Amino acid sequence: MGAGKVLGAMVGLMLGLLIGGPWAIVLALIAGVALGHYFDEQNAPPPQSPELFSDFPTAPERPPPRRTGPMPGEHRAVEAPEEDPLDHAIVALFMDVARADGELRREEVREIRRYFEEVLHADAFTVQSVGRYLKQFIARPASLKAAEALAACQEALPADERLRLLDALYEMALADGHMQRSETEVLRRMADGLGIPDEKIQALARQHLGDATPHFESLGLKPDATNAEVKAAFRKLAAAHHPDKSAGLGPKATEKAARRFQEIRDAYETIRKLRDL
Repeated sequence: MGAGKVLGAMVGLMLGLLIGGPWAIVLALIAGVALGHYFDEQNAPPPQSPELFSDFPTAPERPPPRRTGPMPGEHRAVEAPEEDPLDHAIVALFMDVARADGELRREEVREIRRYFEEVLHADAFTVQSVGRYLKQFIARPASLKAAEALAACQEALPADERLRLLDALYEMALADGHMQRSETEVLRRMADGLGIPDEKIQALARQHLGDATPHFESLGLKPDATNAEVKAAFRKLAAAHHPDKSAGLGPKATEKAARRFQEIRDAYETIRKLRDL
């Protein structure tokens, strides 16, 4: 039990005894433990995950500030750059996408580092700060405020930089080899929050998820079909080619229907991910 829980339980017990009555003691004790748990979460040290963050370089320590000024014959020390709140906001967006399919993975951490190093050309101090931000978000999930981070990025970044950021978020979401619907939904929210036009969102999705033209053809549609038309075509074809309807026509007919049914499902799933249906 954390120190906050212990202290909260003691304070709650004391208040309960002062108020008097068994229910007052129980309720005060529960409230004290709950407050203590919240305190422990908010003040928990960053997790030690050497494997997860092994791709982050160890940056040199920041030089200590001088008390007065350089001594005679000394040069003034070069101070390390200040941390940029925008970096914190960008890491919050990466973390929000990472949480869409579960825990943060090493592959995703690697993509975050790559964005800061190769796209933003961040220095060693900034990259070290990025690793620290990630650990803080893991230790204190309540501190992750994606809506505020989106607003900060939209205000501070020009349009082309926001598009590059969304591209990097796609790269991280696909770091494990596939895109889940929960990730697609978060990415769509990110795109809207960053103020990216729909046509550019669709182009970026095609770039990462591929051209869905053959899949539209599998459903008897053209690529400009509406979402309602896609859903209607899928329901109609799935019902018509369900293997159960061919169960009495022999093994070959059943196998053929199963292949067609799977083709229909695969086509719809690809379009659904591309369009965030």
